[in-house]
Amino acid sequence: MLSKPNWVLVTGGAGYIGSHTVVELIENGYKCVVVDNLCNSSYESIARLQVLTKTEIPFFQVDLTDEEGVSKIFQQYPIDSVIHFAGLKAVGESTSIPLKYYHNNIVGTLVLLETMRKFGTKKLVFSSSATVYGDATRFSDMIPIPEECPTQPTNPYGKTKLAIEEILTDLHASEPEKWKFAVLRYFNPIGAHPSGLIGEDPLGIPNNLLPYMAQVAVKRREKLFIFGNDYDSRDGTPIRDYIHVVDLARGHIASLKYLDQIGGGQGICRAWNLGSGTGSTVIEVYKAFCLACGIELPFEVVGRRTGDVLNLTAKPDRATKELQWKTEMCVADACKDLWNWTTGNPFGYQIMGVVDTFFNVPGDYGSRLITVGRGSGFEASFTNVGATLVDLNVNGKSVVIGLANEAEYLDESNPYLGTTIGRYANRIYDGSFTLEGTKVQLALNEKNATLHSSLQSFHKQRFLGPLVVNLNKNEYTVKYILVDKGTQFPGDVVVSVTYGINIKLQTLTVEYEGHLTKGPATVMNLTNHSYFNLNMFQNSSCDGTKFNILSDKVLEIDLNGKPTGKFVSPGNASKFILSPSGPHFDTCFVTDAEATIDTRTNDLKPVLTAQHPLSGLKLTILTTEPSFQFYNKGPGYIKHHGERFGFCCEPERFINAVNVNEWRDSVILKQGEVYGSRIVYKFETGAPELSS
Repeated sequence: MLSKPNWVLVTGGAGYIGSHTVVELIENGYKCVVVDNLCNSSYESIARLQVLTKTEIPFFQVDLTDEEGVSKIFQQYPIDSVIHFAGLKAVGESTSIPLKYYHNNIVGTLVLLETMRKFGTKKLVFSSSATVYGDATRFSDMIPIPEECPTQPTNPYGKTKLAIEEILTDLHASEPEKWKFAVLRYFNPIGAHPSGLIGEDPLGIPNNLLPYMAQVAVKRREKLFIFGNDYDSRDGTPIRDYIHVVDLARGHIASLKYLDQIGGGQGICRAWNLGSGTGSTVIEVYKAFCLACGIELPFEVVGRRTGDVLNLTAKPDRATKELQWKTEMCVADACKDLWNWTTGNPFGYQIMGVVDTFFNVPGDYGSRLITVGRGSGFEASFTNVGATLVDLNVNGKSVVIGLANEAEYLDESNPYLGTTIGRYANRIYDGSFTLEGTKVQLALNEKNATLHSSLQSFHKQRFLGPLVVNLNKNEYTVKYILVDKGTQFPGDVVVSVTYGINIKLQTLTVEYEGHLTKGPATVMNLTNHSYFNLNMFQNSSCDGTKFNILSDKVLEIDLNGKPTGKFVSPGNASKFILSPSGPHFDTCFVTDAEATIDTRTNDLKPVLTAQHPLSGLKLTILTTEPSFQFYNKGPGYIKHHGERFGFCCEPERFINAVNVNEWRDSVILKQGEVYGSRIVYKFETGAPELSS
């Protein structure tokens, strides 16, 4: 790990190899900024990277030919080095539109280098390609291919790569003591990240063997075409050097570290092959993938493709000796990881029934509105700020109160609509508690209490992600991550909020998980603060809603508003119909669930039902938590929503639990422990009651 993190600009970082390299950079202590024009990639890879690495990754949708746009990135971040992946890359396409390839790849690189020179950034790792060698079989002694093999690319794509290599060579020669360039010529990257969260997502018909086979396996393609079986090889099919994409990504880290260790006043411009050094035939790779997926894929042997040669295998000795790098995974590993990625993401980053829009300003990818279940009759919309539930649409009826954009959610008048409340939900009286023998004093935002974490509540923070997964045709999960550190609370934590949407059952699940990453202990109490309205009419109050509170105990509160630690019977009826005259609640009800740091071991039990006669919609709220705050006075007069326009049920730990000996352990999170809880909102549709 680096003693002081360096900022690395990754061009094309949303793409296949770039995204895997970002993971390795972060794991090795580097800070990353990604720029990508998204012409052949998806921002979803970046959102997933943030969840995978639990790290914010600044992203700019900028084309490298945009000099002003590139300069703004260097103005905002102290870029120490660049890993340059960005460029058009399809060999066949390059022969059809060569001018576009020359302009995009070469002009984009020139703008990048000019900007680097302007801002004093002199280190670059360039993503070149073995295509610069052309047909190495034209030489009798160049298989496996060494870096000394004469270059002679046979297509515009390869020619742009070689042209950029020559530009780097000339630039280094002009200032040999300043510029440090690593040129990486790699062969056939395959596979996916072992997590299954990121992988190759080719647009249109895949040009490469493994992605094509993967699409055949999930029935997106009818069969595999093998181009020629009359080569002089073990089985008659061509031989290629396949390298796991994670190994390839690590090769970029090795080369960057090599440049980092070169002393001041010295420069370098040197090429390295990144390959396994072992060739595999098409049939051998086919068999390995069939074994990984458990399917014998249909294939047809057709004629050779123009330009195909017998053997393209790397000689990676230079990288092994100088970069201390070599491949660690084999073709079988890559096939296994590719199948893991494919089964979880059969259409790549595109998920049916999911749409997204910007929620702050266009181009601000850190603030998006994600809607899942579009067109299904059960749609949920979420946004990054507060990991907020913005809307829940049941049979065409919006049942939660939401706002129009991020600015409205950040406004001081927002009564926490739909947001994640943390690091500590509800009240800590006097805003103080003692932890590990040290008194902690929080800012007060009520007369005698800290409510919902006061000044640093999660509801105003942008969560990372989300990671959206379509488990099957009826189920989705949407996962957000927050790294919360350097606040008024002791310790640093990582919190995940995972929403589960089941279209068929019409349920929305919220699951919270928290980990302490720094410090001996902290406090945690998380919940969702959505206001529900089951009335069939928009902008109407909840009057007429029938409630059944499934608890016969409440937390006793003294005259100063503090819990006494006792449970007493509620004063109001548990079954009632809301009307302007009440009954009104702002009450902490008690369940029979055990109060522990991770309540997910408890059974999910219903705590409240609500049904409106005009819509027929019935909501049942279930939880694993030991208590829930029920509030039915509505969110107040905010954005056209008045009193009794919504009711709120917050399953959580007991109020002021950190200051009550019997409850402290349920909110004190220590190293090695996991905080957890679960809430389920279940909807049913009955027949509306007709007015007389």
